[in-house]
Amino acid sequence: MSAECGIVGLVLHFRTPDRTLACLQSLADEGICKVVLVDNSEDAGQSIQAMQSGLTRLADAGLRVEVLRPARNLGFAAGVGMGLERMSKNPGAPVLLINSDAKLENGALKAMRGPLRNHGLVVPMLARETGQSGASAFAYYQRFAALILRSAMPGTVAHPSGCCLLIRDDLVRADLFDPDFFFYGEDVMLGFDLARRGVEVVECVDATVIHAGSASAKNGSMFYEYHMVRAHWLLARKLARNGFEQGLFVIGRCMALPLRACVRSVRSRSLMPWRGFVEATLDVIRGRSRTITPSPVPSSNRSDVAAT
Repeated sequence: MSAECGIVGLVLHFRTPDRTLACLQSLADEGICKVVLVDNSEDAGQSIQAMQSGLTRLADAGLRVEVLRPARNLGFAAGVGMGLERMSKNPGAPVLLINSDAKLENGALKAMRGPLRNHGLVVPMLARETGQSGASAFAYYQRFAALILRSAMPGTVAHPSGCCLLIRDDLVRADLFDPDFFFYGEDVMLGFDLARRGVEVVECVDATVIHAGSASAKNGSMFYEYHMVRAHWLLARKLARNGFEQGLFVIGRCMALPLRACVRSVRSRSLMPWRGFVEATLDVIRGRSRTITPSPVPSSNRSDVAAT
């Protein structure tokens, strides 16, 4: 049995059967033998059913996939938490968390496994398509201006992309990600929390993951705009070390988030960014949270289904 077979995969699935199967196949190709798949689709099992023949083929090839079926879409952080809680009942194995719209390149997992001995988390390089050179998986969140930057500046929080993380076994716990974040912002909070706890995150330059990006949450949709704005407001409170900082961060967002909505509305020729800004802001003020999960597409109308 290979060392990679001792690593357990964790994948969140949301209505993208063909992409999820491609992701699972890449894990099997890298030597992983078991995957926990959290079905966040909230579609009465429709998209899992579309994957059934593919899951059977993977099982015949030696990949065991355990499907967890929450009754509703838990979002990214709580969905990951559900999977990690399941794994924590049988401790001792590192976990590879990977987006369902991502695939590991050949040799990536073996390369990542080496640095895990001395670091809490290992992340690969990111590429958008096969053949591209990998870019850094780290980004930097400016706490005052609510901007995501590619290099460190004063007031920034370094954080790895949640697209693909190899997690050391002693960090496998349900509260790794903050469940207050539904979709977006949880990766920033993870970077902040790990730094505060002294847990080291390292980037493996010899490993690459191919990430489609926004395959489940369409950029510009109400789902995307609402949760992005909501995350920025939550980060204003959670990243503040005192009341003074929190006040500054709120002021910064009062300027940055309307400007963001203006720019995105012009680019997309849509008022959806403004609608997302207004509804998310009002919900944060009211202490309310909504999932904004779109209704599932009937199976007869789906174009994104697994090939049989």
